Amino acid sequence: MTFKDIIGHNKTIDYLKKAIKRNELASAYLFWGSESIGKKAAAIAFARAVNCLSSDNADACGTCLSCKKIEKGIHPDVRIIAPEGETAEGKKSKVIKIEQIRAIQNEMAYPPFEGKKRVFIIDNADRMNTEAANSLLKTLEEPARDSIIILVTSRPSYLLHTIISRCQGIRFSSLSAETVKRVLMENGRGEDDASLIAAITQGKIGSALNTDPAFIKEKRDGYFHILSNALYRGADELFLSTERYAKDSGDAEDLFEWLYLWLRDIIIFKETGEERYIINSDKLTEIKKWSGTDTAALLDITRSITDIQRAFTRNINKEFALEKVLIEVKEVMYK
Repeated sequence: MTFKDIIGHNKTIDYLKKAIKRNELASAYLFWGSESIGKKAAAIAFARAVNCLSSDNADACGTCLSCKKIEKGIHPDVRIIAPEGETAEGKKSKVIKIEQIRAIQNEMAYPPFEGKKRVFIIDNADRMNTEAANSLLKTLEEPARDSIIILVTSRPSYLLHTIISRCQGIRFSSLSAETVKRVLMENGRGEDDASLIAAITQGKIGSALNTDPAFIKEKRDGYFHILSNALYRGADELFLSTERYAKDSGDAEDLFEWLYLWLRDIIIFKETGEERYIINSDKLTEIKKWSGTDTAALLDITRSITDIQRAFTRNINKEFALEKVLIEVKEVMYK
């Protein structure tokens, strides 16, 4: 992976390339943004560009010995640190431990073995435990001359403010749906599948490229089946559905997202009559059936869904929230 292989983030990549050209590299960076949008890939490309033996354009050549070693994960001066190990119960650990940070500190005490810079990429840096974070802070306060630390996270607010203040922040924004769709089509996806995946992955190119459209459609159809049962089979079925999906936060959030996209398609088709703007294009018959519903009422429901999605981080009662939205939909459908 080189800079030219990174999809989107052109301004961010240009900024990093200028820093390399001018030899104005910070001792620590914070790459942050939503999950699966290319932060870690950019960090690896940065490490390759800094240590490339052949390139003179601030990007890695991809073919020299250094580039090949970093690609294979065997370069002695480039390391990726991530949560590892097991708990006493044999489960995978979800934290980065102090031993991993101390290993970085030990290596930073020596000059690069064969590269230009030692580069340490701490992936999911927000998962450092307290001891690890405090240990890293000491390292950031007294940085080694020939070392660069890159923290990668989708949750910067989980990091110590003192750590954030000692890093140069590099924000990675989500890609547009059109960009994701184009990339998916370039990788062999049909237009309808590409549109659907681009919509549900919300600019997360990593997730989009690894999403199976058949699996997504199966999951979506399951949610729509639950929705139909709740709307047409009475209150008992509605409450059973909400109880079932509220037990799993992931399922509840997915259901809200799909319901939002479904209502979005209905509103757009109702107002424009254009099929080309429909995300769930394979469900056009059902969308047309629902399009007789009052637009203003549907817009009110989408606003309710958006408010609920924003409140997910506050541990709201998902069962109550889902009941509220489904009852609103039910009332609108039967007017």
